[in-house]
Amino acid sequence: MAENLNLTCYEYLKKCVADLGDYTAAVTFKHKISMKTLMSDIDSIADYLTGCGVTAGDVVTVFLPTTVHCFAAFYAINKVGAIANIVHPLSPPEQLLETARQTKAKVLFILDLLAEKYSDVIEELAIPCVICSNSDYVGNALRPFIRIYERKNSNMRVCRGQYCVPYRKALEMGRGAGHSDMAHNGRKIAVYLHGGGTTGKSKTIMLSSNAINAIARKLENLDKPHKPGSEYSLVVLPMFHAFGLAIAMHYSLTHGFTCLPVPKFSAQECNKLIKDYPVSFIVGVPDMFRKMYEEDSFEGKHLKNLRLLFCGGDFVAEKFLEQFNDKLAEYGSEGKLFRGYGLTEASSVCCVNTYDECCPESIGKPLEGIKIEIWDEMRRKVPANEIGEIVVSGDTLMEGYYNGDKTTLNDGVYTDASGRRWVLTGDLGYKDSKGFIFFTGRKKRMIIISGYNVYPTDIENTVLELDFVKEACAVQGYHKGKPLAKLCVTVVEGTDKDKAISQINSYCKKKLSKFSCPKKIEIIDEMPRTKMAKIDFMKLCDSFPTGEIKDKPERKSNK
Repeated sequence: MAENLNLTCYEYLKKCVADLGDYTAAVTFKHKISMKTLMSDIDSIADYLTGCGVTAGDVVTVFLPTTVHCFAAFYAINKVGAIANIVHPLSPPEQLLETARQTKAKVLFILDLLAEKYSDVIEELAIPCVICSNSDYVGNALRPFIRIYERKNSNMRVCRGQYCVPYRKALEMGRGAGHSDMAHNGRKIAVYLHGGGTTGKSKTIMLSSNAINAIARKLENLDKPHKPGSEYSLVVLPMFHAFGLAIAMHYSLTHGFTCLPVPKFSAQECNKLIKDYPVSFIVGVPDMFRKMYEEDSFEGKHLKNLRLLFCGGDFVAEKFLEQFNDKLAEYGSEGKLFRGYGLTEASSVCCVNTYDECCPESIGKPLEGIKIEIWDEMRRKVPANEIGEIVVSGDTLMEGYYNGDKTTLNDGVYTDASGRRWVLTGDLGYKDSKGFIFFTGRKKRMIIISGYNVYPTDIENTVLELDFVKEACAVQGYHKGKPLAKLCVTVVEGTDKDKAISQINSYCKKKLSKFSCPKKIEIIDEMPRTKMAKIDFMKLCDSFPTGEIKDKPERKSNK
């Protein structure tokens, strides 16, 4: 594969394609799209953007689910040296308007089926808006049926607005125009991603092309060569997710996988795709793998193809990994689902278990070229097996947080005395004597009871050992103004709830310290989720008590 010599993501893809040759880059609605066609469309969209006045350093907002349009838009924006501002396509109109204005976006990409409620935003922004349709990338036989569906479900007023141009028209306008000059600096910002931020506040994270390319190079060491187009990648994660952008899409396209983009996750649809196509590569969040596994359609001889599977973004129980991998083995697969760890500020994955080095309960070891240490509050390295904050260093780190005026805001990056840059993750963990990293919980999720630190993951790991427990989330709770550990769980269908609570109580008393034992247990039907499909633990926390006792817990926690 191409060396990462200060290349933009587009240049890196182009060099990889030169080595791989032409093959099927993606399949959507059973329609095959060759790499030659995809590269041609990327170049045409790049020329269209230049014709709209987009130049290096400008911003283009991508408001799309996981589709081929999203692939093409990202690389086209990158080709001209602009910045892709990738926004969750189900964000409320006010949020889309705010981020497009804040970043001074010059063009907007949006899917027609989602455009209706954003029509006022499109008119208010008054910038070119590329309307993407499912019919843009389907075979001739399916196109009439897709268009009928779109006419029934899309807002035609939006599609015909004065600022709107259909995606196919944008391709025609750009094709052969020769407007665009290729950018040649991988150090420049390639993308804005909107995440939770290591400090707990929502922030816009700036990643360079070099950082995204570096992740692709590192994952290559965990893979094995295969004939381009002979193996498929199930691209379920969205592009506004660093794991989806850098790994599911960029690694797949630069390393010979045929992509199967999934605009909206459905366990049944994903299981059908891995039956219909030789899928070998999947990255996702735990909830995605769990839902696929729980469907009867998951089982079958097609599981034998799966070999490169990574799970991150949220806690995953060791028990589930064993069940999932046992099912793969049952159908002759030598593949395994591995637990990893990463964050947007480090371009997604930075630590993972592998076939060569795997340790139960751990999040693995750092990828090549990435350094992970455990620090105390004084930013000093702690001894092995001692809990502290996980900090990450390497060539995949963000440039900083966007500050609203194209300057960096580095409150998530620390530069030490030697000049090495570190991301302070806000996550707690420890490193054992063999170098494996163990995640113990979010720093800001820590529960303090009578001055004693309670780590939610300790409670969750313990409770998940019970067969009837599906998911568990421990959070801050209160009773009569006093802090306590509150536990929310989902259970297997048919479980007697009263009996389950009693068993959880008894089991925790046997396994956990007094302060870690949950004093409040709630069985709920389903865990609330963030846009990133993580458990939204903030929604499960009790409201902070009001009244005279309010200052007392605050003073304790500040100590």
